[in-house]
Amino acid sequence: QQREEALARRQKELDSTEIDTMMRYDPRLIGTWRVQMTCSETSCPGSAVGDTKSETWVFSYEGDNLVARAMVKNNVVRVYTGKSTADGILLGDAVANSGDGKGVAIAVTLAMKDAKTMEGQREISRGNECRIVYTLQLTKQ
Repeated sequence: QQREEALARRQKELDSTEIDTMMRYDPRLIGTWRVQMTCSETSCPGSAVGDTKSETWVFSYEGDNLVARAMVKNNVVRVYTGKSTADGILLGDAVANSGDGKGVAIAVTLAMKDAKTMEGQREISRGNECRIVYTLQLTKQ
C-alpha cells in the first residue's frame, strides 16, 4: 500500500496537467543566449533603421520571475525581468529618469522557435519623445 501511494505521488509530480498555469517555468530558457538586434523602426535622434547590436543574455529564474541579464564584454548592462507565458516571453525594464524628468521604458517580447532559437522585438520608449524598435534573434550557446 505504501509503495502504491509513493508511486501515485510520484506520478502526480510528473503529470504535466498538475502544473500551475499561473507560474510558467521553462527550463529550456535557462542559460546563455547570443542576441542579435537590428533596428527596424526609430523616431529617436542618434539611431537609424538598420543599426545592429550584439549582446549576450543570461536567463535564469528568481522565484517565479524570469530574469535576463544583458551583457556586453562580460559586463552587465541591463537586467530584464518578466514572465514566461503560454503565449511567449514578456520582459521589461523601467530605466530611472535620466535627470531631465523623462523616463525610459523597455519592453521585450520573445517567442521560442525551437529549443535553441528565439525571435522577438525590443521596444524602447522615451516618454512621448521618441521610440526605437529592434527585431531580435536569439541563439542558445
